[in-house]
Amino acid sequence: MSDSNLRSRFCSPRELRFVLVFSVVALVITSIPYVLGATLATESRIFGGFVYAVEDGYSYLAKMRQGAEGSWLFHIAYTPEPHIGTLFFPFHLLLGKVAALLPGPKNNLTARMVWVYHGARVVFGLGLLLTVYRFLASFTEDLAVRRLAWLMVTFGGGLGWLLVALGHPDWLGSTPLDFILPEGFTFLVLYAFPHIALARSLLLWGILFLLRAWEGCLKSEVRSLDHASRITQHATRITHHAALAGGVWLLMGLIVPFYVAVAWAVTGAAWVALGLRAGPAVGRPWPTAGLHCESTLVAGVAGLAVLISAPIVAYSAWAFTSDPVYATWATQNRILSPHPLHYLAAYGVLLVLAAFAARDAWREEGRGWFPLAWVGVVPVLVYLPFNLQRRLVEGVQLPLSLLAALGVSSFRLQGSRLRVVVTVLLVGLSLTNVLLVAGNCLVLRGQPAPIYRDAGEVAALDWLSERVESDDVVLAAYETGNYLPARVGARTFVGHGPESIRADEKKALVALFFAEATDDVWRCDLLSEYGVDWVLWGPTERGLGTFDLHAASYLRRVYEAGGYILFEVEQ
Repeated sequence: MSDSNLRSRFCSPRELRFVLVFSVVALVITSIPYVLGATLATESRIFGGFVYAVEDGYSYLAKMRQGAEGSWLFHIAYTPEPHIGTLFFPFHLLLGKVAALLPGPKNNLTARMVWVYHGARVVFGLGLLLTVYRFLASFTEDLAVRRLAWLMVTFGGGLGWLLVALGHPDWLGSTPLDFILPEGFTFLVLYAFPHIALARSLLLWGILFLLRAWEGCLKSEVRSLDHASRITQHATRITHHAALAGGVWLLMGLIVPFYVAVAWAVTGAAWVALGLRAGPAVGRPWPTAGLHCESTLVAGVAGLAVLISAPIVAYSAWAFTSDPVYATWATQNRILSPHPLHYLAAYGVLLVLAAFAARDAWREEGRGWFPLAWVGVVPVLVYLPFNLQRRLVEGVQLPLSLLAALGVSSFRLQGSRLRVVVTVLLVGLSLTNVLLVAGNCLVLRGQPAPIYRDAGEVAALDWLSERVESDDVVLAAYETGNYLPARVGARTFVGHGPESIRADEKKALVALFFAEATDDVWRCDLLSEYGVDWVLWGPTERGLGTFDLHAASYLRRVYEAGGYILFEVEQ
């Protein structure tokens, strides 16, 4: 079936209604913990806005605050070392600017940022789900297949729930991937990561544009053109689609730079697959005599997309190598792949089902070969010598789910048997997400930190926010420092694992600062070396040591309320 026919079927009211109804269901489910968290907040315990990946959530708010306060370039708020401003995180900077435009008092900016963040989570989550269905629809005309594949992508996880049920939540030294890897599972993206939702949508649209360009390169189409102007128009359409692929991948790279490398790897694998399918043994319509010419044309089209999207990769490589602070951040930001059996636990069910469809997908006409190429390159990507290995699995759930749905259809089941199989499959794949959402909801009853923040801490930070400059540095405990930049337009001494340069070393330095036995000369040297302007002293800091900061002549108390004291460092 042609791409235009698939597009028209997708736009039918019945099909669109199915996607919208279940998209709303998914987005409602992923919003329940946040609504509950806000409902359970009290005057003394303030809901921070996140229930999952809380530490990262506060870092996103910190980036949004930079945008809200006028910045167009990103600076790391979690480390005191001077460094250059970069084009990283424009998504969050722009969200912050949106929050700043909303009505409300200045001291309520954090609450507005939380609302904007979750509004973006819903909007871009819906956009992703519509894009996923459009993507799946371009590969199969079977309505039941693409619906099943879409449901598996939207609600599915792996067998992490089974590992937890068997008492192995840290099996082989790692948490099951379907609990922690948004690149691997769309439900997690809907749950907490609007920037990944937008980036994945752009990845998929880029792939669709590239496939349109490649299909325009087929000799059978070119032969039917008998006029120079038609050939020129055809070449223009091919170039246009290739340029669109590169353009959307360039935008994607502004959100998550290394996703561009994923797009390139998938493109390379697909090009190899095209070459293999063009051989006489497979019986493809490209004649052997013309294979070299067409292969070169297809490679040229892909090269245009790569060339257009390359600047953001080059820029990121420059930023993370030329500035020592960013270079250190890149070095210590390690998200490595676990034991290979974890990938089998995550995707084993899909892989088994996909195996039943692999042969037909490869041999038949259409685009079925492309999901095979994508899935085939991922095992190589996730074990490359790269600090963010497991994140290179980005998006593979889609082609796997499509192949798995085709595998189910190959069983030729009908009626009640089909319904039972599909129900068991969807329930079995969604149990991890049920555990995740239910567990997060149950945890909220105790108003635990860091999900909830003490009202005294919030008041102290709001007071400080009115008095700091953007390059001021605040020394506090790691736990306080993680939330501080979300509420204060300044930098914290330490507060985020990857973004705080030498975070473990700084944690130890903070503990020494608050220890009673530490020499005052050492403290003064520490404050001077890192340019610390303020010191926050609250319950968490008191838990690190018994030193009485009132006795320090180099600190001037400027705020005290609710168990929190702020000191300004005397220069």
